[in-house]
Amino acid sequence: MGMAVWITPFFLEVDTPISKILWVGGIPLLLGLGLISTFSGTLIDFEKKKIKRYQSIFWVKTGKWEPLPGIENTELIHYTYQHRNLPNGISPTVSAEITTYKCVLKLEGNKLLVFDYAKEKDAILALEQIQKGLQR
Repeated sequence: MGMAVWITPFFLEVDTPISKILWVGGIPLLLGLGLISTFSGTLIDFEKKKIKRYQSIFWVKTGKWEPLPGIENTELIHYTYQHRNLPNGISPTVSAEITTYKCVLKLEGNKLLVFDYAKEKDAILALEQIQKGLQR
């Protein structure tokens, strides 16, 4: 929406001051960038044996590095389930079988650290990286 407000004066004659166009277009643009750049994840530093669970906004990751607990075992599992959207009378009721691939790390003290992946090849790659990091 912000881009549309900025582009409109090039195609239509408007009496609005350019500063107002910049403000009205800039605010939605910044909000959109903030939403697009918001995500979370986990970083593991095998050399320093630390783990960081982070949140990111505007591509700046915030979080605290903590000691990585000992990893006793790693495993790749898959979980398949049936998903249905709720019937609402407007959109069709869709049913799909979804498989989630999970890299499971069994930590000291019977704790689990689980990473979910939609694609099997991504989960295999992640598990291989984790196992390679553990061998260092």
